[in-house]
Amino acid sequence: MLAKLAFGNMRKLVHDYAVYFLTLVMGVAVFYAFNTISVQADFLTNTVSELLKQVGQILRGVTIFLAVIMGFLMVYANNFLMRRRKKELGLYQVLGMRAGQVNAILTLETLMVALASFVVGIALGALVSQLLLFVTADMFATKVTHFRFFFSPQALALTFGCFALTFLVMMVLNSISLSRVRLVDLMSSARKNERQFVRHLPLSLALAVAGLLLMGYAYWRLTTQGFPLGSSSDPGATTTSDFLLTTAIVVVGTFVFFYGFAGALTLVLARLRGFYWRGLHMFTTRQIASRVNTAAVSMGMISLILFFAMTSMTSGMSICSTLNKMYEKGTPFDASVTVVGTSYKGSTIDFAGAAKRAGVSLPSVGKTSTMRLAIVSNSRGIMTIDTLHDMSRLTGRSIPSGFEHTVAYQAVSLSDYNAYRKFLGLRPVTLEDGHYLYLCNMDQLTDFVNAALAKGYAINASGHRLTPARATAIDDASCVLLNDSIGSNPGTYVVPDAVAAKLPNYTWNLNVKYKVSTEKGDDAIKRVRDTLAAENDSLYVSSNTKTESAVEGTTTTGLISYMAIYIGFVLVIACAAILAIQQLSSASDAASGYRTLSELGCPERTIFGSLRAQVTFAFALPLVVGLAHSICATAAVNKVLTTFGYASILENVGLGLVIFALVYGGYLVLTYRLAHRTVKGAIRSARHAL
Repeated sequence: MLAKLAFGNMRKLVHDYAVYFLTLVMGVAVFYAFNTISVQADFLTNTVSELLKQVGQILRGVTIFLAVIMGFLMVYANNFLMRRRKKELGLYQVLGMRAGQVNAILTLETLMVALASFVVGIALGALVSQLLLFVTADMFATKVTHFRFFFSPQALALTFGCFALTFLVMMVLNSISLSRVRLVDLMSSARKNERQFVRHLPLSLALAVAGLLLMGYAYWRLTTQGFPLGSSSDPGATTTSDFLLTTAIVVVGTFVFFYGFAGALTLVLARLRGFYWRGLHMFTTRQIASRVNTAAVSMGMISLILFFAMTSMTSGMSICSTLNKMYEKGTPFDASVTVVGTSYKGSTIDFAGAAKRAGVSLPSVGKTSTMRLAIVSNSRGIMTIDTLHDMSRLTGRSIPSGFEHTVAYQAVSLSDYNAYRKFLGLRPVTLEDGHYLYLCNMDQLTDFVNAALAKGYAINASGHRLTPARATAIDDASCVLLNDSIGSNPGTYVVPDAVAAKLPNYTWNLNVKYKVSTEKGDDAIKRVRDTLAAENDSLYVSSNTKTESAVEGTTTTGLISYMAIYIGFVLVIACAAILAIQQLSSASDAASGYRTLSELGCPERTIFGSLRAQVTFAFALPLVVGLAHSICATAAVNKVLTTFGYASILENVGLGLVIFALVYGGYLVLTYRLAHRTVKGAIRSARHAL
């Protein structure tokens, strides 16, 4: 009997549970699909397979974190639905049911929703995971070798554990909530208003303004101080305490703003009499203020979670795009071997001899280029970008933020540099005695460096005073002197051969473009590197092949992409679901008001226009606040990345925004359609009664 009653309730409440059910299905599907990455590794190449297993372990930790957040949001949504049904639950007790029987009905309803959503979600997730396999292969620059339909018991168990715990908490909280509420409270709940946090309208306006000021101050701190990435010994570096304080300020400001917004909106719009008294604007304003006022805490929380979701998606996808550009720019060769030997007494490193002793013929492996880099210093020691500023007396021009202590002390001889340019297919350059050329390919530094060169910035290299041979830096492909992870060169001096010969050693580079296959070339370079390292303990020898960079790059970008989409998608659907349930409940509660408006002769078009404005505003307000937070945070992330000399990541946020807009906008449209049906039913019932 109780099961039949619970099933009947589910059918009657299908509209209330539609968004709730859809969200749970999507959550289960996404949780399962993204946690099948370890199984996907079995269908890809061995190298990528091992990397994917490591990524899978990280994603399992992320899943638990997301499950906790989504669990809190789902528990809140469940409590919101419970408040709507208090009168119904009280009526059961009036008719003679015991509290235990009512609780059993709620438990059965929760189990029905859980079972149905879990089964449908796993089925959908199994299909999505098959498609995700090919997306994974594309992200990690590999191919699917032997595709077949797969299912992951591990992902199923993890997903079941996360959602089972959430539903268990829901059932316990429902039971506790029902046992603590008196029957008279249940029966009169429909006539009770939610607790109003702020009633005094001028105070509400003051709180809203205070919230905006706090958020603005937090934005200013973040954009000027940035993230705590500098050295703790640097007196000008942002500390973790500074960053935590900024975070606390923006969180407090967000909640203060939402506490005061409802009253501030009413106070401001009521003063605009031409607008306030036209049509249903007064009714709409009051409804919006009531919805915001009763859900101030949840809206503040949702805006912060949306901020985190948007920042994760947009910044994550943009960082991946930037890292890909860094890989393309930073690995122009098939392989590079670097020998660091500041205490080495010789002036050359015999790469060819070491290769021969390793059983490798470098000419047979590929086209090669060698280069010696020396150290240029001055009376202050290591030369940095602020040295250019001080010594060239650039009054009125500040150093680009983040570059003050960037080193620029490498020097290369004209002969080595021209040989390198020939290796790259570039024309050689000329340089007269007493002059130098400056290499710099970092966009953020170019204008500043050129200004210093135009001022005649002079250096002292081994007793020789050198001045710029030209007023602009060289910024072509010759700035990338070897394979590295960044491909940016803040400053390298090209000096006459006689001057370079007197400068202390820094490194020797060997760059190779293969004639042989990648596997054979990588093996040969590894043997050359090991031979050089074994022959001289005072030398630090390393190599960087395009293959290694590709694996490292695809692992990093693939992991970031997965986490960005995973975190952003789950949080967005959870927040959108909470807003949807709130608005559907509010529309149901206000049905009698809409019925009265219809009985008074108000056109349906006007009524539904008011409803559309209320639903849109409820979705837009936390989105606007979260978007403002996200723009500020993304600008700070962009500032960090541009210090490496790459274009703004703001150019690459399109995909993240499209995904976000589809999910969030889809929930908005669905919510309005369901609310429209509820209000339309109330209006039609009133007309039938007449």
